[in-house]
Amino acid sequence: MKFKHVKPGDFFDTYALVQDCRIRYTVNQTPYYGLSLSDGETTLDARLWDINMKKDLASGMVYKMTLKINDFGGKIQAVINNIQDVEEGEIDVNEFYRFAPLEKEVLEEKIQAYIEKIQNENLKILVNRVIGNVYEEFFTFPGGVSMHHNYLSGLAYHTYSMLRLADQFIANYPSLNQDLLYAGVLVHDIGKTKEFSDAKQPQYTKEGNLLGHLIIGLNMLTVEAEKLGISETEEVQALLHLVIAHHGELQYGSAKEPLMMEAVALYLIDLTDSRMGAVEDEVAKTEKGNWTNPISALGKKPLYVAGKKGETKEN
Repeated sequence: MKFKHVKPGDFFDTYALVQDCRIRYTVNQTPYYGLSLSDGETTLDARLWDINMKKDLASGMVYKMTLKINDFGGKIQAVINNIQDVEEGEIDVNEFYRFAPLEKEVLEEKIQAYIEKIQNENLKILVNRVIGNVYEEFFTFPGGVSMHHNYLSGLAYHTYSMLRLADQFIANYPSLNQDLLYAGVLVHDIGKTKEFSDAKQPQYTKEGNLLGHLIIGLNMLTVEAEKLGISETEEVQALLHLVIAHHGELQYGSAKEPLMMEAVALYLIDLTDSRMGAVEDEVAKTEKGNWTNPISALGKKPLYVAGKKGETKEN
């Protein structure tokens, strides 16, 4: 049974990818696993109350499990009653990984086209060099572990989606420096290629936990700029500011608050795409006339999906 079709009371056996797995505690301090499961199309919030049932449970692995679907405060939630390892060759595990809406090769072509739009040679060569150093990771890593664009090639897709939003900002606000904004979008999350461990089983690395992707990205850009002898140029200094300010506010992890128009634009574009990406995931798996599951990116608020139940999209 596909997760998008489940309803409270369902009880069934299935295969699922453990997309995220964390030990949590009840009010009585009893440990349990809080999980995010994927069937390759949609995700499902789940609980494994007895952690002794599977002590070596790991994110990024596909398991065979028995699920009971409950209604928990208006939210669909699965309880894992049994879980087993999958034998080699039992299933095609690649079917359980989510991928970006665009193929990797398409993203490579479209992102390179935006790099070519940058006319400032210092910015263009720096962006090319930094992305080139982590090329495979940039085009295969997710955009996040759980919050948004948390699928294969999600980082590149998030970047491309932001570039398209940047086009509209540039058209609406002619004072924006196009080269700087494009460059900022292209490398704002470059640090995630070192903040995360890998594409299919992303965990936070030691460097990721201690520094975070803003500072990692700053270091990556600084090293290459110094090699190129352009670290003291105004455009490179401005680009570094955009990277460390793109979370907007200090309380949200920004190393600096935006102090340039392009930095403000980058923050708003990133905020919009990350929030709407998370919203899109939930709305897409919710029938019209119903409420979505609580959305973490919106403070765990559900959204209503307008339209009559059973209504289908027009071609």
